[in-house]
Parts: sequence; structure tokens; C-alpha cells
Amino acid sequence: MIARTTVGAFFLLHVAVAQLPLAAAPSISYRSGDVTYSEALVEGRWCSQQWSVGADPPSSQSNPTEAFELVVLTVDEDGTRHEHSLNDAWKWVGEYEQQTARGNRRRSVMLRHSQLPVELQIHTELDGTPVLKRWLEIKNTGPQRIAIEKLVVWSGSIWNTDGQNTDGDFQVGRSQRDDNGHEGWFGWQPLTAGRNEFSQYKGVAYDDPFFIVGNKTCGQYVFAQLAWPASYQIVLEVEHGLRFCLGPAAENHRLRVVDPGETVTSPAVHLGLTAGDFDQAVQAMHRHIRQSVLPSRPADEAYRIQVLMPEDRQTVYRGDSYNEQNVKKSMAVAAAIGAELFVVDGPTWARGFGDWVPKEAWFPSGLGPLREFAHQHKLLFALYAEPEGGRGDWSAAKAYQEHPEWFSELVLNLSYPEAAEYMETEWREIVERYKIDMYRHDINVVAQRDGSIRQHGTFQESGNWRHYDVLGRLVQRMQEAYPNTIFQQASGGGTRLDLATVGVWDEHFSSDENRYPHVYRMTAGMSVFLPPEILVTPNGMYAPHLAPDIVTTLRGAYTLGNTPMLFNQLMPPDVDQFQEVNLALFRRYANLYKSFIRPLLSDVNVYHHAPVNETGGVESGDWFAMEFVSPTKQRGWATVIRLSDEAEDSYHFYPRGLDTAKKYQVTRDNSGNTTIVSGQTLISEGIQIDLKSQAGSDRVIPAQPESELILFEAQ
Repeated sequence: MIARTTVGAFFLLHVAVAQLPLAAAPSISYRSGDVTYSEALVEGRWCSQQWSVGADPPSSQSNPTEAFELVVLTVDEDGTRHEHSLNDAWKWVGEYEQQTARGNRRRSVMLRHSQLPVELQIHTELDGTPVLKRWLEIKNTGPQRIAIEKLVVWSGSIWNTDGQNTDGDFQVGRSQRDDNGHEGWFGWQPLTAGRNEFSQYKGVAYDDPFFIVGNKTCGQYVFAQLAWPASYQIVLEVEHGLRFCLGPAAENHRLRVVDPGETVTSPAVHLGLTAGDFDQAVQAMHRHIRQSVLPSRPADEAYRIQVLMPEDRQTVYRGDSYNEQNVKKSMAVAAAIGAELFVVDGPTWARGFGDWVPKEAWFPSGLGPLREFAHQHKLLFALYAEPEGGRGDWSAAKAYQEHPEWFSELVLNLSYPEAAEYMETEWREIVERYKIDMYRHDINVVAQRDGSIRQHGTFQESGNWRHYDVLGRLVQRMQEAYPNTIFQQASGGGTRLDLATVGVWDEHFSSDENRYPHVYRMTAGMSVFLPPEILVTPNGMYAPHLAPDIVTTLRGAYTLGNTPMLFNQLMPPDVDQFQEVNLALFRRYANLYKSFIRPLLSDVNVYHHAPVNETGGVESGDWFAMEFVSPTKQRGWATVIRLSDEAEDSYHFYPRGLDTAKKYQVTRDNSGNTTIVSGQTLISEGIQIDLKSQAGSDRVIPAQPESELILFEAQ
């Protein structure tokens, strides 16, 4: 059995650590990488004080601002409600330091409020990267319930100046859309002087709670993410520098009710300050996520080539033809192209929602024969289910019939302990009964706003905090119980791509919208805030007329830094129908991925050239270009894709990740030509890539694809 470690979610499981007492003091300084940050207790307020990076002098504040905001409600015996802003009147209790299971430092400040029975612990985790992780523990020490009305987990000021800022001094990059099919829709916009709010109150949606702000005057970026999948508040105020505020939000209900004696853990904020360019800021965030957020996983399970086979999408077998015999044919095709994992996808393999037993008409012998056939062909066997609810007809499900109160808009309300126990039991039965190698989890619910509302005493509470607290712990228990099982989440396409979710699941489905060229724009945006290797994108899950040429499709699957996933309709329904030249092409890119690309994925540095870069968003321009280079600069590759028939016929690519002192063997995949060129020449002179439009060449091998792949190997 292989032990796993899961860190980085707001639903943190406390780790046994050594506690080292420190000298009590009303201030504290944090140092991680080349970033220094300090806070202090100033007249009862816990305040953000100074930020600095590298050798730059600290950015001090003449008027320190609160490092968090907390508003709570209390109720008198006569029912009168009182709102309390707990931004001041704090008393110092002490501080202590811990070492986490991953070897990170965790420093904690303890405060006690002098007017209300509330204690606070402010935790900051330091991992050696320039990204700090901050979360709060809030304890109700009184005899009555309190309700959290507002919570800003982290706030403060940076780049403080004596002068007045004006419109456009800072540029912010963030999610520009929150609707279906626009996951990762990254773009830039200028911050205006004064208050800029980028909040979202829809609940779970298709955007992500992050921002990156560039300050060209000093050449620095601040990059922050809230580890929270639902409604959120982001406020950026421009005046004498930049003030930031991040926290979870609820539209019409309390965020969380805290019982007497109860301690609740807030979502975490991951915030980094970097000196340098946009690529360096992105790479720093990626290093932090890989080091301190992602769950550990066995190397022989990571980044496997997957084939997705649902019945309810554009697929080679539909209805009654989706049966044991034909699914085995698709498995044989998957094995033939070099795939390593086969997913029986979609809910329709089962008898019904809440009844995760295979249809007898389609699978009279159950799923065992499929699993055995997959293993005989050296494929891992994966299965999809939706035990969390969200759509479909649950009326025949025993749990729904006996406990309709567990469901809100068909979503299982995990704040009920019995409902959470039911879901965990269902989940374990699926994993154990079918002996699966990967479990693929889905929930199709969007814009549920405050989630499953429950009454707690006199307060109505948004269900999101409790729901995701419970779900996160449940996933962690599953990871611990089944350490050799891969856990992939696919939430209505690509919702729930926040760092809390990323911190407990192994892999993440990116989107149901995968037409050309949309999918490449989306991929460029997602890889800003997430390491691309944890994402799986179903290449080929679209009508043929919306596809690029097959060479570009395969490059999109294997060379964009993602875990490869191919939709079954890219291949014929039977191995015997595979044309030899096409089969050879599929095998070629699978082998290239296994031998050259996959060994680099776990720590590859990502460089965004187009359309996303330091000034461009996903809709900028008609080219896709991304570069991936190992930290040692020994190996790397770049993928360039033409995104529009209106694009120029050439793109000049200038590598940014190579070593000027090295010589590289450069292989151009379209021609197969190989040359030896110095890194200095490549960086300064670039590479001319000529790609003429090949409109109408979908699903055939064109004379020239609308993409180029370039491999770099140091000599």
C-alpha cells in the first residue's frame, strides 16, 4: 500500500506535527523564497505591514490596514440580532511554529477578542516558494451560536506609494466569464483608481477565484487564489498602491453558523509576490501548487493516456449498441493506439441515478468482463458515477424515496451526517464492487448560489461551507482507503477547479466544450492558474466539422502539458477498420508523449507566448503558442497552432526557457528536420514557422497540418 499526503485544501485535515514555542511578540515576519512579509497587532487590529521581494526595500505602510475582516451576528434572548465587526479589540495570546508532513513551516498567531467570546488563529504556511498560504481558525468560546456574516481571509496593501495612483497603473488578469464552456477564460484589464470588485454570487460556476496583478513600474506581480469552489468576493482598491481582499461569499444567507465551543476552518488564500515577468509569476504559482497543494500519487498512475467512452455523447456506440461486446472493441482500439486507461463514462451505463448497477441488457455479466478485458490489454479500467446528485431522475433511488430531505435541487446535502455517510458508502461500494483503477466523479449543478440552505437555530446558513468541508474530508478518506486508485473529478465540465478541490483530487476534467479553436484558447488560460498536467481534456469530443486536422488534434492531446485524453470517436469502432497510416500516426504521438514529454510533466516550466501572455488573454490574436522546458533546461518543446483562417501564414517563435550557454538539437515535427543551434541564437533570432490555412481538412492527414511541434534537446 502506498501512503498518500493531501495538503492544500480549506477542509484541512490536521497533521500531527511538532509544536515549537516561540517568544511572544505583537508582530511577526514571514520569509519564503525571496519574499518577506510582516504583520503586527496595532491598537487591537491585526494589520498587514510590509512586503518585499528580493533585494528591494520593503513596501511599508504609514497607515497599516487590517490583514483580515470578520463580521459576525449574535441574537439576544428576545430575538434581537446584532452585527459585530471584529476588525479591532483583539488581544495577543501568543504564537507557535509547526513543521508539516511535507516539511513546510507553519506559523500561527493566536488572538482573543476582548468584547465577544471569539478566539482566532491565523495560520501561514511557508514552503520556500514566493507563495504564502493563509487560513483562519475561528472558535466560538461563548454559550450561544454566532453566525459568520462576512469573512475576508486575507487583506492588505502592497506597492504602497506616497503619490496618487491613476487608471491603468496596474493590470489585472482573471477569469472573464463564468458560463458553461468558458472555463479558464483568462483576460487582462486595467484597474481603475478606487475600488474594483470582481465578486461572484452564483455559487459553483465556470470561473475561478484568482487574480494576478502586474505592476510594470517596479516589474513585480502579485498572484492570489482563493481555495474555494463557490461564491467569492475579490476587491482590489487602487490608491497609494494596491489593497487586496479575498474571501468566500454568500448572497442571502450566513456563511457559517458556529456552535458554542466549535472551531471552524476558513478557506485558504494562496498569495505570492514575484519580481520579474509574467512567466516567472506563473511558474512560481505552479511550483507552489505542485509542492504544497497537490496530493501525492504513485508515479505509475500519473499522467496516463486515457480514452473516454460514454454512451450519452457523440460516440461510436449509442443505445443498445453500447454493450459488453462493442465496448470491448473500443478497448481493443484504445490498446492499439497506445492508450493506458479506458473510461466507461457517463451515467447511462447504470440502471439509474442512485442505482449504480450496470444495465443487465447491456452488461448481462456485469462489469467484471470489461475490467478483465482491459487488464488483458494492459489498460487500467475506470468508471464514472454521480453519487453527489445534481441532475437526472432520482425518484426510483432508495435514498431519495426514504430521505427526500437530504436533497436540494437534486444535490445531496452533505451537511446531513447521514447523507454524507450514504454517499461514502455508495462510493466505496462502487470502487470495491467493480475493482476499478480510476474513479471518475461528476456533479452537474451550476449557479445554485448559496447551496443547500439549512436552518441553524435562528440563522439560515448557506450550505456551501459545510458541503465542501465534508466533501473534502470524504475524498481524503477515499484516497487513504484506496491509495492505488486514481480519483478524477469532472464537475459539470470544468467547475470546481479551485485549489481546495485541486488539493484532494488527482485529476481534473477541464471542460465539455472542446471544439477547435476554442479548446486551445481555453487551455492557454487554464494553465495560468493551474499546472497543466493535472488537467484532462477530451480531445475529439465534438462534431467532425468542428475539429482541426488529425495531426493538430493529436498534438493538442499530447503536447499541451495536459494528461492526454482522447474521445472514442476519433478512432474507428473496431481495430480492423483502422487504416494503417492513421494507426501509425496515433501510435507515433503516444510514443513521443511517453518517451519525451511525460517524464518532464511533474515539474515542467510553462511559458505562455500566445494568445495568453503578459498582455494578451484567451481571445487575443489568431495563434496558440506555448513552450514547456525542464527546470534544468536540458529538454523542452513548443507547440504552435493556427487558430483562424484569417491568421497570417507564418508565426515567428522566440523561445524563452532555453539556456543561452547550451547547444540544442532542434527537431521540427512537420518536416522531421533536425539541426544543432545554440540557445543564444534560438532566443535572439527565433524560429520562423510557416503554416498556411488548411480549411476543410478535418479528420484527414493534410499535406501540412495547421500546427507545428518543435523539440529541444541539449547536446
